[in-house]
Amino acid sequence: MSINESTYYRRQHVTGPGCVLVSIKFGVTPENGVLIVKRLGLNQKDAQIQFDLERHINEVIEGVQEANHKYSGNLQVQEIEVAPNDYPQQGQARYAAYQIAEYVLGKNI
Repeated sequence: MSINESTYYRRQHVTGPGCVLVSIKFGVTPENGVLIVKRLGLNQKDAQIQFDLERHINEVIEGVQEANHKYSGNLQVQEIEVAPNDYPQQGQARYAAYQIAEYVLGKNI
């Protein structure tokens, strides 16, 4: 019997018009691209993603790459959890992903 540990790093970012939960699992990026996992509440029945998923994925990757560049890191995004009913504004996911990567790289001051 094998037990595996899976760790997601999460950061919520809320502004007046936007709200997003950025949830990242680091590891090796799969050849077919980052895996996407929907995070649903217990009574949430609608799993339809309500925002631009492609933009969200790109922003998360860009935020992590920015932190890698600044701190000489080598983090790769393996999985991203998304809350289907989030309503992120442009740039929110990138900002939160950067902060997560900065934390994981040990640069949070």
